[in-house]
Amino acid sequence: MNAERLTDPSKDEFISCLRGLGAMDPGPDFAARVMGRIGAATTLPAPKRRMARVIGWLMEPRTIRVSPLGSLAAAACLLLALGLFLKINPGAESGRTPTGLSPVTFVLAAPSAREVAVIGSFNGWKAAGWTMRNDPATGLWTLTTALPPGSHEYVFLVDGTTPVTDAAAALSVDDGFGSRNSVLLVKNGDGTAL
Repeated sequence: MNAERLTDPSKDEFISCLRGLGAMDPGPDFAARVMGRIGAATTLPAPKRRMARVIGWLMEPRTIRVSPLGSLAAAACLLLALGLFLKINPGAESGRTPTGLSPVTFVLAAPSAREVAVIGSFNGWKAAGWTMRNDPATGLWTLTTALPPGSHEYVFLVDGTTPVTDAAAALSVDDGFGSRNSVLLVKNGDGTAL
């Protein structure tokens, strides 16, 4: 075929090309192969077909180019995230007390609570990373962590909504909103008083 025929084929030429295809033999099992593929593609539910396409896409080899500056930025972000995680709850559940901090255990009896966290001046009044563990046999919620020496205000946040003061705390102060905050006095790591 010349270029003119490719760009403007007539109906007769098109039919002639199609008839020429009929002379090609795809093999005796062609219909079975086509039907097998159609059947396999339609027997999977739509979510599994999508998952298969996603997995196929993920398995394709790809070239990833990372500049040295991009590598440094990724490493810095990873270190920053790790530092923030450790700062949120330093020493919690690790068994080791970081230098300059003293071990502290918070305990609350709340057998009907679904979740309890400690919020206070030491964690910006945020519950993330400060969830207490429950002992269903006793109904006690506990959290062991390490805090710097000094005076710390706190409350227990029950089920994400209800602030509860610590009944075992020796001190409490007005929170400025008509309720009370418990006060915890933490000694220096070497056991000396404040």
